[in-house]
Amino acid sequence: MTGFVREIILAAFFGADVVSDAFVLANTIFDTFIAVLGASFAACFIPVYQRAKGDKILLTRSVMSVAIIMGLAITLVLAIFPNVVLRLIAFQIDPETFEIAVFFVRYMAWSVVFIILTDIFNAHLEIESAFFSSGMRYVWRNLTVALGLVLGAMFGFNLVIALAPVVGNIFSMVIISLVSRKHGYVYRPYFAKSLELKEMLVLGIPIYITAIIGYMNLIISRSFATTLPVGNISFLNYSYRIVMLFTMLLGKTLFTVLYPHMSKLAADGDLVKLKTTLTKSVVYVMLVMIPFCVGLIILAQPGVRILFERGYFTTEHTFYTAAALRMYAFVLISGSLTPLMLRAFYVLQDAKTTIVVASISVIAGIGFNFLFLSIGVEGLALSASLSGFLAVVLWLILLRRRLGCLNFISYVPDLIKIVAATIVMGVFVWFAAGMLPLMTVTIWQSALMCVILTMLAMLIYCALLASLKCKIFLEIISQVRKFKKG
Repeated sequence: MTGFVREIILAAFFGADVVSDAFVLANTIFDTFIAVLGASFAACFIPVYQRAKGDKILLTRSVMSVAIIMGLAITLVLAIFPNVVLRLIAFQIDPETFEIAVFFVRYMAWSVVFIILTDIFNAHLEIESAFFSSGMRYVWRNLTVALGLVLGAMFGFNLVIALAPVVGNIFSMVIISLVSRKHGYVYRPYFAKSLELKEMLVLGIPIYITAIIGYMNLIISRSFATTLPVGNISFLNYSYRIVMLFTMLLGKTLFTVLYPHMSKLAADGDLVKLKTTLTKSVVYVMLVMIPFCVGLIILAQPGVRILFERGYFTTEHTFYTAAALRMYAFVLISGSLTPLMLRAFYVLQDAKTTIVVASISVIAGIGFNFLFLSIGVEGLALSASLSGFLAVVLWLILLRRRLGCLNFISYVPDLIKIVAATIVMGVFVWFAAGMLPLMTVTIWQSALMCVILTMLAMLIYCALLASLKCKIFLEIISQVRKFKKG
């Protein structure tokens, strides 16, 4: 949520101009290459930690020492050669935007070590089931960046904008390290070779490559957007952030909680329960994300207007962002399922397969981008959706080969009921949205109408699932009632 507030502030104070495009491009390096490096360390650290026989505290300290050395090396490269790195993701861009982006990267580079260390601290907290504390690490960083954007816009200092992510990441790391101390872990410089450390580094390389390749569709889409007029990078970014808001709130919540559990099941050799957990999780995602996807498509334009249309973000910006959002909406489903599929392969120690699937998805994404570039920014968003769905299909096929039948057949009646309920709900939302003056009243009135409309849509959807006796839905209701009684 705070990350989305940061994007709202970026839109309000900069709209879609050279500064916003430059900030998005610079931030792409740290939201993908660096953030993924930290997340990859965490992803391979959790299963190795679960299986470790020796001193787990010393193992964690060794991992962090390696991460610090690696982070410093990356920092020097980014600080000295920001223009070279940026050219890799922006092969055609106007000179002014490029110059500002280079300036941002040169200073943002000093946050690399803190990003990686924060992710490793976070992994330790997830193992300890301290999910609230681990999730809060984003809050401090995003609020600091948001404040930096406001101050930078008010006083015209791009240096404040560039340094805000550095300060935010330092703040996040300090706080999460203090929380880790309460859970029994304190970092002290230490390094010792061990089989677990070697295993983690070996496993981490394909995990990182897979994750980077997985993000390549986003990077490539933004690279293609640099060939379009100024502002299109921002339109693509704002629409992507709306989709990721729901994906992070709903999809990431599921796989964050499940990953340590899946790692333990794999470590115990209980593949049958692992398979059951994975299959049911996929159905849970479909239950939530299919109706959200339809709702987002129908309410794209009033939704963008409510979230972004203020300050320097104009009605024209709303139109183009909404057009991209309608095409990006399908990423709600694939973006929620892909991390779950990836982590299933990680706990099975089969990261090589993920590289193959991710590579196929990227190659397909490049082809889709060339095919749909003539449509404009919405064509680039559609390309991301199509390549995402292709990846999910390949994940499921390969997981079936690895684990055996995933037993989706037993959930087909539920999936049919979910689609039927979504269609009825979608027709209601489409008809009601056409009758309401969502684009002509004030933003606050439009927001109230959309909230009421969304609540009614949710009630209709849930009532239909209950009347159709959708088993997976009734099972969730039963668990919620037990939780309340407990």
